Amino acid sequence: MPLQALPGPAEAYTAAQRAVMKRALARGRGLWRRMGADFDTTYAHIELDLLQVVASAQVELAVGAQEYVPAVLVDMGSRAAAAPIATADAAPLIGRAGDGRPLDSLLYGAVTNAKQLVAGDGAGLAWPEALRRSGEWLTMAASTVLSDTARQSESLAIGVRPRVTAYTRMLNPPSCSRCVILAGAEYRSATPFARHPRCDCRHIPTAEAGAGDDLTVNPAEYFDSLNRDEQDRVFGPAGAEAIRSGADIGQVVNARRGMRSAQIGGRSVLTTLEGTTRRAVAFRYLSPSGSSAVRVTRDGRTVERRVANRPRLMPETIRAIARDQADYLRLLRANGYLRG
Repeated sequence: MPLQALPGPAEAYTAAQRAVMKRALARGRGLWRRMGADFDTTYAHIELDLLQVVASAQVELAVGAQEYVPAVLVDMGSRAAAAPIATADAAPLIGRAGDGRPLDSLLYGAVTNAKQLVAGDGAGLAWPEALRRSGEWLTMAASTVLSDTARQSESLAIGVRPRVTAYTRMLNPPSCSRCVILAGAEYRSATPFARHPRCDCRHIPTAEAGAGDDLTVNPAEYFDSLNRDEQDRVFGPAGAEAIRSGADIGQVVNARRGMRSAQIGGRSVLTTLEGTTRRAVAFRYLSPSGSSAVRVTRDGRTVERRVANRPRLMPETIRAIARDQADYLRLLRANGYLRG
């Protein structure tokens, strides 16, 4: 199945959480429209109402998450695992962003953003346009805060149920390409939930390994379930074209993590470091030309890795330089996107 066969409580929970977030974000946008040229003065008039809107939504989301976890466990036949050994207190989540900073400090960032857009090093925007763009920033920030609140409350509810050993990532379409290739993956309950701004994927708690098998997602089938315009929007035109041509969806999506510009033969091209190290899938397609030692810094640590001497081209560059369809497929295969 391209989409997860979600338990009933998960579907109801997703719909309810989305409704809460949609309502809060709409109210927040309405308040922001009251902003005027004097940013600080007009923000002072809406700040308390804005904080109340977001905090109230946090409460609804946190409570809903606490009710959801035991409900979905019971629905999946894990009634014993649904029994908690303590009461989870989600109150500390309210009024704070996912990174722990106070909510008022985070939301004031929209004002700071507007001021910076107007200043613009002498070439800034007019204040109405600055407010419009900062309103988009505010919506993104509030959306991320609310999603984090729901997930953190789910984690608390899972944490007081020691028989819950894992969770499965649940898509909440429309979803981005990064979430699509992670959907259906099962993680230990103590593993942090990786997300990006505006990510609204959810946990499905499970009480034993493999219990989430019915929740698996085939990313390629999910891709096929989208129309061509949606494929291009989610995966990028070049990425979507490569996938439609048979490229591995995970290779295409992950390649963007290490993307960079380079000069090859006097021409500016896009390359990626992703998949070029010795243990990566793409390395054996790139390695016939040899490999070399480089120092790579990730997560604050610098290590030495063996990487292919030949640069790995991004699908955008492959599409631009291919002479015809046969050459296009050859280059996709030579750069580790098309296997076999």
